[in-house]
Amino acid sequence: MSNLGAVPAASRGECRVLFAFDIAQAIDLAAAGRAVHGPASPGTLERTHPAPSYFQFTPPPLRFSLAAPQLQVGRWKTKPQVELVLFDLGAVLVLHEIELEGNLTECVELSCALGNDTSLAKAARARVEELLEQLRPHLTKPGVAAVEEDYSIFRLPSAVMGDDAERFLAEHGTMLAGVLRAERQPLSREVAADALSIRMQYGPSDLTLVDWHAALVIDDQPEDVLRVLEYANVQLLEMRFLDAQLDAALDDSARMLSRRKGRHLLGPLALRRNLRGLSSMQLEAAFLFERLGNTLKVSGDQFLARLLRQASLRFRLQEWNDAAQRKLAALDNVYDKLHDDASTLRAEILEVLIVLLIVFEIVLSLSGSS
Repeated sequence: MSNLGAVPAASRGECRVLFAFDIAQAIDLAAAGRAVHGPASPGTLERTHPAPSYFQFTPPPLRFSLAAPQLQVGRWKTKPQVELVLFDLGAVLVLHEIELEGNLTECVELSCALGNDTSLAKAARARVEELLEQLRPHLTKPGVAAVEEDYSIFRLPSAVMGDDAERFLAEHGTMLAGVLRAERQPLSREVAADALSIRMQYGPSDLTLVDWHAALVIDDQPEDVLRVLEYANVQLLEMRFLDAQLDAALDDSARMLSRRKGRHLLGPLALRRNLRGLSSMQLEAAFLFERLGNTLKVSGDQFLARLLRQASLRFRLQEWNDAAQRKLAALDNVYDKLHDDASTLRAEILEVLIVLLIVFEIVLSLSGSS
């Protein structure tokens, strides 16, 4: 690996800084498309890498651009517009784009600047809150969640690398790892190898490196790769959002269980309300799992499907999924216990009513005989 001074010449590139937010349980994309002020289009895959017809978003997200003030990040400025992408499962992406002169040293410096910047995130959240008010009639359970996901995608032209990816990685691996990890100082061999471990190529002149903080795409026609990476971040956002919801539900269920000894004081209506709340959470979680799995149809071993699997591996989506399944199982257990409590309480109330009826009949009979 070379030091930071060895930089290949290149033409212009760009960095796309994305922020993902959850704003609703679902979005009516057709109505939202009519409500936005600006040209909107379905965000279908551009097919710059061949893919079968069933590798596509279902339904396609809604993409549109709006004028926006330029924001300063270090010595760079964002373009004077922002792109928004709406997904029907309730997520929205806000994308700022920064033009690059196109060398790896600049990419390292910008990656570090973005790591210390808060202005883009604040502007993105403000933009989403404005969008929420504009689209509120077309949202199911609207509200901007506290959880957000940010990610940077650096795109450079194929001329940066040429046709020899192995040589390029050997000569510039330390710098490439610095872009992905937002580190100016050279990384250890072990850390650099980990940062560069998710690597994909479709042809000899393109290269995609995916890490948890950023990705680097060397390609002259990168749109389909960028779309898949965007969606992988939406998946991560929704899994984190679901995890936060499940944590809150488990806290609530723990309080419910702590009051089990006083269930007679709670009464059947309170127990029924608790059961409805848990049942609603389970249905919403199942609904989200289904939508995440079906929004982007993938099958076989094609390039884009493998890219999504590799990005999911780097983002540890399976671990988030497993954690959510364990928490849902715990909620199932709480639901069963509360349901048993409700059944027991109903039986006890019926027993008391029967005893009271018997006593009432006895009192009536004694009153009549006297």
